[in-house]
Parts: sequence; C-alpha cells; structure tokens
Amino acid sequence: MSRRTRIFLGMTIILMLAAAGFITRYDPSQAKYEIFREYRGQFDAVKSETLLLMDSLDERSNIGNTFIYSNNGNAAAPQLHESMNTGLQDKIRQLASWSRDSLDFVRYSRQDGKPLLRFIFDWEREHGPTYHIVYCTSQSMVEQTYAAEPVKYKLNSLADGWYGIEIE
Repeated sequence: MSRRTRIFLGMTIILMLAAAGFITRYDPSQAKYEIFREYRGQFDAVKSETLLLMDSLDERSNIGNTFIYSNNGNAAAPQLHESMNTGLQDKIRQLASWSRDSLDFVRYSRQDGKPLLRFIFDWEREHGPTYHIVYCTSQSMVEQTYAAEPVKYKLNSLADGWYGIEIE
C-alpha cells in the first residue's frame, strides 16, 4: 500500500469514528428545548409578567389551572386570558411564532403558594411527541404534578427553576 493510500484510509477511519461518536451522543429530546435556549429571555419575561398578573388577580394560596393562552388549532383564533395587557399578549404570540405555531397552551397554577407555569408544545403531536417547558421553584412539585397525571414523562432540567417535560 502506498503512503498516500494509507493517509487517505486513516483520514476516512477518523471521520467515520467522529461521525459515529456524534450520532451516539446526539439526543433528539434536547433539540426540542432549543427554543428555550434561544429565547430564554422571552420565557423569563412571560414568566415574570404572568406571575405579577396572577398575583394581582387572586390572593388565595392555591389556584387551579388557568389558561393564559390557548391555541385552539384551526377551529378558532387563539384565546388569551382576558386580564392580560397587550405587552404580555405580544410576548406569548412571539413565542408561538418562534415555535412555528407548535405552542398550544400556556397554563398557570399555584400549589402551596408556589407558581407552576407550563408552556405546552405540540399537543396533537403533529411534529413529534408533546413536550412542556415548565417553570417552578420546586422540582419536587413538578414531579408531583406530573406523577398525578395519567401519562409517562421524562423530566429534564433546563435551567434554575426551568424544566423540560417529555410526554411519552
């Protein structure tokens, strides 16, 4: 074998090993949370404004699920909570646009005085499995909330107080 052939064969083997390493380490479940990584500031802004809005509306310790945003699919125009100001509405609409309209719901609840804000994507599984991006100061409360639902899920930590939930 000539020197040139050995070099070419060596480079080919190195490229194949690198590709195999990339493929085995690639986690497609993390790709769906790219919207959070890219637009984290927008998620934080929606969270802050929603917490202020909900605190001003109700002083009780626990609030059941309140729909802040609902994209009713093709049947009707998206619904926004009646008490939202236009700034918060625009922020949520922008997130929906950036998600290519896979943001279906934004829900708020409070349990034991702790807020739980859920951004629910791909509810009807048109683009893959349903997933949620969730804000809560207590991971155990997030786990409790999803354990009570009749679904299997996988919890991923995204940032301080932010979680990704894959619904199987």
